[in-house]
Amino acid sequence: MNVVRIHLENFRNHENTTIDFGEGINVLLGNNGQGKTNVLEAVSYLSLTKSFYAASDGTVLQIGKNTFEVEGTIQTDANIQHTVRAAYNREGEKQFTVNGNKPDTLASVIGRFPIVVLSPENNAITFGGPAERRRFADLLLSQISRSYLEDSIEYRRVLRQRNKLLLDAKIDRVYSPDIVEPWSSSLIQLGSRIIWHRKQFVEEFQIYVLRAYKDLVQNSSYTSSDREEPLLRYDSLAGVEHVKSIEEVAGLMREELRSKQFDERKRGTSLVGPHRDDMKLMINGISVQQYASQGQHKTMLVALKIAEFFYLKERRNEAPLFLLDDVFSELDDHRSRLLLSTVASLGQTIITTTDEAVFHNAVAWNGMNRKFWIEAGAVNPA
Repeated sequence: MNVVRIHLENFRNHENTTIDFGEGINVLLGNNGQGKTNVLEAVSYLSLTKSFYAASDGTVLQIGKNTFEVEGTIQTDANIQHTVRAAYNREGEKQFTVNGNKPDTLASVIGRFPIVVLSPENNAITFGGPAERRRFADLLLSQISRSYLEDSIEYRRVLRQRNKLLLDAKIDRVYSPDIVEPWSSSLIQLGSRIIWHRKQFVEEFQIYVLRAYKDLVQNSSYTSSDREEPLLRYDSLAGVEHVKSIEEVAGLMREELRSKQFDERKRGTSLVGPHRDDMKLMINGISVQQYASQGQHKTMLVALKIAEFFYLKERRNEAPLFLLDDVFSELDDHRSRLLLSTVASLGQTIITTTDEAVFHNAVAWNGMNRKFWIEAGAVNPA
């Protein structure tokens, strides 16, 4: 998949910007704070219907403006072009069209034009807590499975309502099983499907991560690389590793809810379900989060993102767009060259950087490159 052209209006500091991208590596150069990442955010709107960076749509609307628009021309691997447009106004209204047609839901767009983003914020995947790894898995799975995305959206709604009932019961010291039980049943129904899907994902994704990690370290100069074995471990309900069906997951979840019902009443919150899961990252059986070196953290993160690319490509039958946001300032020269050599063979990649040497290194790996200079929201070929 390629983004052929993108147009931004009143999007952060881009008042009226049009960029024609190349099919290979595209490098957005400029000093900090000039609008490089903003372009990647706009691109992510076309795929995810939201920014990969901003917490809300309103934060990307240019100050003093009423509406922002992002319009892109996307060409699939089958050489079919689509025009995708997103608009948002200060009243909080959001519009989205594909080829002039409004989709039934925004969720139906997610995954149609797959995307992989690697940015400094992603360091939280290996350094942070379980929520960061759940977010990584959820975004990937949401681009593959619409049913997973819809279940996740509905699960969050049910969880909020159940938590409210539990908290109200704690405050009022009055617990009504007849009121809570229907929400518990919905929590089990949705949660068991999510857990089953995640379990299958971790088992499949492990192979992709192992391959990507090995490819990275085998080309490394580090002597310990050939002994490093990455592992993903899904940490969910007790005994979930042995289940063979969604029904068995539901049984485990129902039993665990029963065993923790008094703790839930005491704390006023739901203590069982996929919202408490983790996808633990290990190297040679040791926790990456707790014990890995800085270099191992970086290698694991890059391996996860390369694995994400190939997993999406095979499941969607479409090569994702790869966005690299200021990642080379986070990597040493050796890992930078390894990453560039890898993405050069993957398809269209858009890179932001302050270092022009990144472009020259990219040229060494891929002849189809374009370079743009960005300053104060103005973009020009460089």
